[in-house]
Amino acid sequence: MEEYHQPLSTYLPKHPSITGGLVVSAVIIHTSPTNVARTLIIQRALKDGFPLKWETPGGGVEDFDASILSAAAREVKEETGLDVDPEKDILGTVEGGFTEWEEPKTGLWWRKVVFLVRIVGGEEGLPVVRLEEREHRDWRWATEEEVREGGIEFAYGESARGILEGFGRVRELGGS
Repeated sequence: MEEYHQPLSTYLPKHPSITGGLVVSAVIIHTSPTNVARTLIIQRALKDGFPLKWETPGGGVEDFDASILSAAAREVKEETGLDVDPEKDILGTVEGGFTEWEEPKTGLWWRKVVFLVRIVGGEEGLPVVRLEEREHRDWRWATEEEVREGGIEFAYGESARGILEGFGRVRELGGS
């Protein structure tokens, strides 16, 4: 995790293959003593790319972000209204740490780092999400079983795999 405590301006020169940019995403797992663990997924807007498909919160790391971890926390806040402490709530990465792809039209290479975030709630239930409505249309807290069954249409093929890995990691760490 140490390499994600630095700003984009320090990270990119160490990774010259990334010519397009760096994207972060958060597999958010909510645990509480009385509820089964659930993950937050958000549905893309009708007029956005991959319309009405589901994804985890995330977006681009910006030059003004203090670190890559703080960019993940910022994106979660912007897209869901949830507060994430990058030093306390981000537990690590999933999906082997990152994925890379080439943008066909430009030939630029992008990297996506997927972080595992645990939100621990009390008896009051699941946190309420406030969406950025230009980007997302709906949200839900899905169980591991719902993700595993495959009935959720994700925008990106690796999303379900990363979410399931996140559930497993939280279990290993002593969550629900």
